[in-house]
Amino acid sequence: MSRKIMLVIGIGNELCGDDGVGPWIVKHIAAAHWPGVSAVELGSSDLTLLLDIWQDFSFVYLVDAVLAAYPVGTIIRVNCYNQDQITDVNMISTHHCNLLEVIKLARMLEMLPPRLFLYGIVGRSFQIGSGLSPEVEGAARTVATRLWRVAKHLERTLPYPNLRSNA
Repeated sequence: MSRKIMLVIGIGNELCGDDGVGPWIVKHIAAAHWPGVSAVELGSSDLTLLLDIWQDFSFVYLVDAVLAAYPVGTIIRVNCYNQDQITDVNMISTHHCNLLEVIKLARMLEMLPPRLFLYGIVGRSFQIGSGLSPEVEGAARTVATRLWRVAKHLERTLPYPNLRSNA
């Protein structure tokens, strides 16, 4: 079994319009079977589950739809170890428990993974039954491409021989 070094967590509800962007991305990653990468969907509104899910991974990327004063489809990338960046981010998670608050809690409890990044994609519609808006789907493809580049870089540079694919 190959070692999984990178985890992508898609947060949201795919039945609620743009809120489904996180699950949309992780389903595409899981279907592609990227070497060394695990992709998990977190549809629950209990974001404290993240503290258990990301254990044992060195690189964790969260993907979530957000509300922010930017155009729909804007990608907001946050290094969760940069306290100033977390404080300065002007976005709201669409979940009952604010994602940035969970990250701050994990920091206080010393439960953050070694590297943690958030991709927030500004959404438009969060209504039940609607799919991703075209702008959010385009942003999702861009984020997936960025994550693919990270995965390929890790596959080439990390000293885990069993992380490499046989292709």
